[in-house]
Amino acid sequence: MSALFPLIPIKLLFIGLTVYIWTQLIKRGTALNQPRVSRFMLGFALLSVVLSVISVGKIYPYGAVTDLLVFAAATSLFMALQMRTLAGRFLGLLIIAIPLLGPLAYLLHYQVVGGAMNKDSFIAVFQTTSTEASEYLASFTSVMSLIPLLLATALLIWIVKHNVGSERKTLPIKTAATYVLLAVLMIALAPLEKGLFTYPVDVYVSYQQEMTTTKERMAQFSERNINKDYRISKEGQGEIYVVVVGESLNKHHMGIYGYELDTTPNLQRLKDEGNLFVADNSFSNYPGTMAALSHALTAANQKNNKHYTQSLGIVELMNEAGFVTHWLGNQPLSNSYDMILGLIAKEAQDVQLTFDIEFHSMSHKDHQPDGVLLPLYEQILAQRDAGKNQVIFVHLMGNHTDYCERYPEEYKRYEVSPMDALYSHIFKGGLGHSRECYDNSILYNDHVVSTLVDDLQSALGEEGIGGLIYFADHSEDIERGVGHSSANFSFDMVESPTLIWLSEAYQQHNTDKTAALRHNLGQYYPNDFIFDTVIGMSGSRMEGSSYCSSCDLFSFDYDLPLENARTMHGKLAYKPLKAPSSAIAVTGK
Repeated sequence: MSALFPLIPIKLLFIGLTVYIWTQLIKRGTALNQPRVSRFMLGFALLSVVLSVISVGKIYPYGAVTDLLVFAAATSLFMALQMRTLAGRFLGLLIIAIPLLGPLAYLLHYQVVGGAMNKDSFIAVFQTTSTEASEYLASFTSVMSLIPLLLATALLIWIVKHNVGSERKTLPIKTAATYVLLAVLMIALAPLEKGLFTYPVDVYVSYQQEMTTTKERMAQFSERNINKDYRISKEGQGEIYVVVVGESLNKHHMGIYGYELDTTPNLQRLKDEGNLFVADNSFSNYPGTMAALSHALTAANQKNNKHYTQSLGIVELMNEAGFVTHWLGNQPLSNSYDMILGLIAKEAQDVQLTFDIEFHSMSHKDHQPDGVLLPLYEQILAQRDAGKNQVIFVHLMGNHTDYCERYPEEYKRYEVSPMDALYSHIFKGGLGHSRECYDNSILYNDHVVSTLVDDLQSALGEEGIGGLIYFADHSEDIERGVGHSSANFSFDMVESPTLIWLSEAYQQHNTDKTAALRHNLGQYYPNDFIFDTVIGMSGSRMEGSSYCSSCDLFSFDYDLPLENARTMHGKLAYKPLKAPSSAIAVTGK
């Protein structure tokens, strides 16, 4: 279609035609002694222009020509349906209101997230519950951000009040037919250029196509239609390895990464003892839980460009290596849109979740703090078969919004001042994503993770061989207070930590692996290399294309220079960030 009208003058012609139609509609309203109709048409015309200007002003990826054409078509049909009957007037109002749904959806998304909607926006909607969505909106929707929505609502109320039910004369048939013809013409020409009215629909269609493909691939994954071009084996017995999956943790808010507040005192203690290793330049492969973990927990990564549904899962692989596998989770697995994580987790021989509530009726507030996992973890360690190797996967709620709900009262060390609290409620949507609550949640996360290490160390004793790796799925943009939506991407959203603890016996028994780890700690490390690093840490010997030694921190083959480091599933070059120079004023307890 665009090839038929390549000339800019053609677009300008139809913009002029749109303006002309609006002028005639206003004149027609006056001629019919309907000043209310004139105000009505003028109001909607101005609203359409404002929406178009906003779409361009926000660096929206499409132009505004279609916006003008589609809206003019709707107004033409509305005028053609100026009937005396109440039903006719409601029908006209409906016709002119429908084109506004896309712009209103976009503006609401922009006000909450700060960026244009994309496929990830729809994925986030379908991965959430109604109660979780309400928490998210409460945390990220400020009073100021609601003003445009309130104004739009007021305008619609004004339109209904001043037009539905008012006396009108019916337009002449010829005039009505002319408007209908113009509307059909403009709608036919709308594909010339996509705009604000049509983009949300385009995104949704693209999302549905991708989900259909993904579900087909996941069916193959669950049926194990994966070429077995590998061999894996494991020597030794009685070893214990723990893989801890964190949530929404920004490493620049961790004291162990240089943050000025002491948010990780226990992890710092473990580091000072010499057995905890910090990957200084770690980052996430994607700013979303399922997108990140689908690569972290499978063989898919930025080097091999495999799709995760056609890649081996780490739990399945540990089973084949002879490990007894456990999965402890404080997050749900049952939603169909996060099926890949459920498939991976349920490969474990022992799966224990901290809730029995159906996914669609639960909120993140229904979760207990992550400490609820500790008794289950300690029970596994106490009852393990000392003659078998063990791998325990621990999936934390971590630092997910609402941050203030992620920790018990006794970990409320940092408090927001009354003035900052007032400012946050007006301009930032409340305290649910405040820096203070976030730092408190990290302080509690420090307690949980360090306890996992201490319990493991006690279970192993002085002679036991084992290790623990902690990583977060993604980070949060705390400085801007916008969470981790890819629609408003910043590199803060992928600044996630990776920590590794090794028993002294492990280090003595695996001197080469330990030396390689120490050598690689300063390298750039994305969490889509976790799969390979767990294989290396566990001492498993694997042959085949699914294992990447240059992705394994326990191998001297590890190699990822900054110029090759990428995020967003390999689509974006990674740019490391420095820790914030200072935190806002807090009151320490």
